[in-house]
Parts: sequence; C-alpha cells; structure tokens
Amino acid sequence: MYTINKYKKLDLSMKKKKILLLAFAISPTRGSEHSVAWNYIINMSQDNELVVLYGESGYHIGDLDEMDEYLKKNSVDNVRFIAVKPNRLTNIFNTLNKRNIFVYTFYIAYKFWHKQAYSVAKNLIKSEHFDLIHYLGPIGYREPGYLWKLSLPYMWGPIGGTTNVSIKLIKALSFSGKLKLGFRAIVNNLQLRFSNRIKSAINNTDVLMTSTTEDQWNIKKIFNKESIYIPENGINGQFDNLISTKLIQIPLKLIWIGSIDERKALIILLSSLIELPNLDKIQLHIIGDGPLKKSLEKFSIENNLDQSIVWHGLIKRNEVFELLTQSHLHIITSVSEANTTVIWEAMSAGVPTISLDHCGMHDTICEKCGVRIKIESYKQVINDLTYQLDYFVINPKELERLSKGVIECAKKYTWEGRREFFNKMYELAIENRRNKDRIKQ
Repeated sequence: MYTINKYKKLDLSMKKKKILLLAFAISPTRGSEHSVAWNYIINMSQDNELVVLYGESGYHIGDLDEMDEYLKKNSVDNVRFIAVKPNRLTNIFNTLNKRNIFVYTFYIAYKFWHKQAYSVAKNLIKSEHFDLIHYLGPIGYREPGYLWKLSLPYMWGPIGGTTNVSIKLIKALSFSGKLKLGFRAIVNNLQLRFSNRIKSAINNTDVLMTSTTEDQWNIKKIFNKESIYIPENGINGQFDNLISTKLIQIPLKLIWIGSIDERKALIILLSSLIELPNLDKIQLHIIGDGPLKKSLEKFSIENNLDQSIVWHGLIKRNEVFELLTQSHLHIITSVSEANTTVIWEAMSAGVPTISLDHCGMHDTICEKCGVRIKIESYKQVINDLTYQLDYFVINPKELERLSKGVIECAKKYTWEGRREFFNKMYELAIENRRNKDRIKQ
C-alpha cells in the first residue's frame, strides 16, 4: 500500500540512526497534524534516536504550554525535544492571525519561524553527528523551510496541498467561502509553478513523500520529481482480536467529525438528509465546532432535520472514540482534504466511511470498507449521498459486511508497517545522497 515493494532489496543494517526531525506542531493529546508528529515520534524512536524541533502544541506559533507540562512529568526514550520559541519578529507577524484580523499573516510568521529553526539546526549539526534530516510536518508543501540547505541526507514529507477544490463542488460554499478558496487556488497555482524556494527544496530532497496519489501526480507533472505515496498518519493498535459484533439496529447511528467550516462542507450532508425518505430511521451525531455551526444549526431546524441530529460541539478525544464505537457509519463531506485523521480513528473502531471520491479518501477507502461518492455535479453528489444513506437504512446488514471489511483494510495502515517503511526510507535517503555526492566528485 505504501509503494515500498521496489525497496524490498535495500540492505537494512538496522543500525540505530540519529535523526534531526522538524515537526512544527506536536501534542500527545490533539489530533490532525499534532497527532501525525506524535505518532511518528513514539513509533520511530523505538528504532532510532530523534532530536525534535517543534514550534507549537496548541493553536498558534509559540503555544508551548501543553508540551511544557507534559515534559515536566514525562519523557520519551530516545527522544530529545527542542522548542523553537518565536522571536519578536515572528510574534509581530502572527499577531494579526491570532486576533483573526488577517489570518494570512500566519504564513509570513511561519516563514520567519523556519528561519529560526534553520539557525538552531545549523548549530546542532556543528556539535553533534546526525545521519539524516526529516522535515515531517505540517504536510503543506507551501513552506519548504530551509533545512534542505544543510549537507545531510534529507527527507521531506509526506507533503500535500497541491490540489484545488473541484469547481463541481463550488455550490457547497458561501460567497466568502468561494472567494477564499478561489484566492487559495490562484496562490496555489502560482506557488507551485513560480516559487524558486519550493523548487530548490524539492530538487534537493533525497526522499520525497506525498500524502495522496493526486499530489504524487502533480509533483511529477510540475517538477518532474519522483515521490513515494504514503498517507501522513496511520493507526495505532492491533486488530487480530477486534471482532465486528456491533448490533445493526434502527435508528442507524451516523457520525460526522470535524471543524464546522467551509472546507469540511457539512452542508452537503445536511442537504442530502432533506431528501431522505426515512429520516426518522437515522440519528446523526455531529462532533466539532466552527464558524458555520450556528448557521447550520438554524438550517437544520428550518428544514425539519433537528429531531434527527445531536450536536456535540467540541469534546475530548476519548469521548469522540466512544461515540465512534457506538456508530454504524462515518461520513466525510470535505471539499478539500489530505487524509483526515478521523479516517484512521473510524477504522480503528471498525466503522465504515462514506466519502466523496477525491483527495486522500480516494486512495484509502475501497469497496470493502466504505463507499465513495463520484463527483460529477453538486446535485448529483447530494442525490447519490441521499440514495446511499437510504440504501443502508433499508439494508442495514450491508453495514455489517463493510465493518468486517474495515478491520481487514485497517491492517494495511498500522504504525507497525510504517516503522518498516520509514526505516527503509532512511536507508534510501542516505543511499541517494551518497550517489549524488559521487556524481559531484
């Protein structure tokens, strides 16, 4: 699944390597990018020594309290954490973002933070030996940082964000949402094609990984650079003893998890429920908060959906998982995504997922473990989602089949497999750098 078969013959000495890891956002309790970094560190430190540069464990650059408190009481074997605290210039540019006045100033602040991280990294490699550098995350390609300039084998990724929202889904967005994502698409195309720093970073990367096959294709098309596809996160846990015994009963329990904003497009699911003939036979649990929550709550009342919906707001991660274990079907409606963390959380609970057929969901969800809705038009998406939900209401046993399929598919995405993958990539990065150096000589 991770496209590693071609590297099976690599000579793995299994010598413990010392890795300088750049992982901007990290937390032992949060999801999304934070959990990507945390899961990587916990698993890869079992075979290697990691020195981790990070910049936040909360919502903004420099929000370090959570990691500070954690590290006062805990340690992780073979890991040294180094917080790169924002300097005055970084904080100045991030102020407008933190106050939600002009959020795009984050990218300026983030660039300055990377310059700080580069300075720290340069000093570290002067006094310590490192086998390689890995820039892990966040996964967005837009800020390539500067660590690729250092004279060590270099890995980057998995990276994503090269794709734009399909014009066929534009009706899911408000006027301001259309403007924002339209602006993003313009900037995206310009950066991909005209940013010399991004081009230099990609060309100087010894192993480049991409989070979706669409990102992999875009990188090849634009930069003529080969990359290795692997989703940015995975599943912790074993599935040998997990048996799908969930009682399929009416009402069917559906679950939607995420930030209630334009990109996650909860409106698509709510619009499909309006046409659902058996609305009284489903119960939808919505977990999350965001700028559109109040307006969508009003929308559900106006369209007589509120009796079938439970709005949970923001809840603790263990409570999310508890609701997942009680659910029959997980739904993703995002118009733009890499591989949302909730896919893996749903899989670990044996819950099938229904999603639009694009982004990372296209690569991860198959007919064994879920349903992908084709994107031909906005109306077609709504109609097909309505039809599929009604089909499950009429044929609830089909969800039991999919749940068993989830358990089978989940085994392909465990961190046990990723440990093997990343250890191979370390060897490949070192080998590729060695070959480059020979050519230069």
